[in-house]
Amino acid sequence: MDGSGWGRKEGSVYTGQLSAGHVILNIFVANFFSLLGTLVVLSYSQVSFLLILLPLWLIYRKLQFYYRSTSREVRRLDSVARSPIYSSFTETLDGSSTIRAFQKEGFFLERFIQHVTLYQKTSYSELVASLWLPLRLQLLAGFIILFIATMATVTFHSSSLVNLGTPGLVGLALSYAAPVVSLLNGFLTTFTETEKEMISVERVAEYVGIPQEELQGSEYLPRSWPAEGRIEFVHVTLKYKPELPPALDDISFLIASGMQVGIIGRTGAGKSSVLNAMFRLVPICNGHILVDGIDVAKIAVREFLVPQSPFLFDGSLRENLDPFNTTADLRVWEVLEKCHMKGEIESMGGLDIHVKESGVSFSVGQRQLLCLARAILKSSKVLCLDECTANVDNQTALLLQNTISAECKGMTVLTIAHRISTVMKMDNILVLDQGKLVCSGTMLTILDY
Repeated sequence: MDGSGWGRKEGSVYTGQLSAGHVILNIFVANFFSLLGTLVVLSYSQVSFLLILLPLWLIYRKLQFYYRSTSREVRRLDSVARSPIYSSFTETLDGSSTIRAFQKEGFFLERFIQHVTLYQKTSYSELVASLWLPLRLQLLAGFIILFIATMATVTFHSSSLVNLGTPGLVGLALSYAAPVVSLLNGFLTTFTETEKEMISVERVAEYVGIPQEELQGSEYLPRSWPAEGRIEFVHVTLKYKPELPPALDDISFLIASGMQVGIIGRTGAGKSSVLNAMFRLVPICNGHILVDGIDVAKIAVREFLVPQSPFLFDGSLRENLDPFNTTADLRVWEVLEKCHMKGEIESMGGLDIHVKESGVSFSVGQRQLLCLARAILKSSKVLCLDECTANVDNQTALLLQNTISAECKGMTVLTIAHRISTVMKMDNILVLDQGKLVCSGTMLTILDY
């Protein structure tokens, strides 16, 4: 799902469901039997019609073959050209503040106009193709009427013994020949539309065939799990895509209960992949990840994660810190004070202040501290922090480090960091490079390495 843009997925699913819900098949069957009945009546009322039936069928077959192949490809182009419009719109909407900050409104407007122009070209081509067929069918129907009228006139004024029908049957044949164009057009159009709509179903089927994520297990676990916080990686290999090199390559390590461990390395070394594997955000290829001796692949991990991009929900501050209202206000204020956020919250109005979506009323550093307070209030035995100081200043980073060291004693803490200063007070440090564990130990050991 990550390999294609959201606009393409949204457009494919929306148009695919809309197309699949139509009753084109019923219309196709109705047109087929109406056309069949018309041909039977024409053959009965005017025997001469049988003389041109085979040539008409050959002409009609050539027309429909040319039209079907062309319209099918035009519809595919139309469907493909629609997806960039969805993508461009959603991307521009999500990044509107950044676009305005860099004054790139003209660039994105021009790009959007290019996508719309391309879509209009494909839509116009599809419209022209849909008008091409009715014109030919009108000419074909006119030829049928002309043939029936000519044969009736010729036989009426001739001395031939062959009787091609009474005036009543001739009138019946002419009345049925007039609407034959609409029946031919309806039959071929519904048949072609059915083929074209299968393209939408085909695009939806691409997402149906995507391998499903591993089902979360349902093992019976004690409510206190994990009680110790012991974490063990056993020959873990992780790939984000089958064709990509492993982000984690046969990595193994053991973190004892209550240890505070830092994971460092260059960009792309596999630091965040450790947490992605542990929280099953990405399925691992090989190996096992054990928390207190239980394989996380068989359970639903319930620990708390302080992500690199801290997220706050729309609602009161207290609802963000304690969603289930299980902690007293005194304890909440105590944790806020330890996270160096009590003064700011009091000046803003207390725990009942309204937090906007994504916490836009707070700075990035303040959101990080609030997320840390939320994790401390949850009292998890295992706390994982992914680049928790990546977007904050040195002073805020120092506050985070001091709070973690003081308030997370007895908890197993995994801290992923770019800056080595962030993990200097940790009990153990793991150094990753290209998905491999190249070194582990205390700060002195790492510096000697």
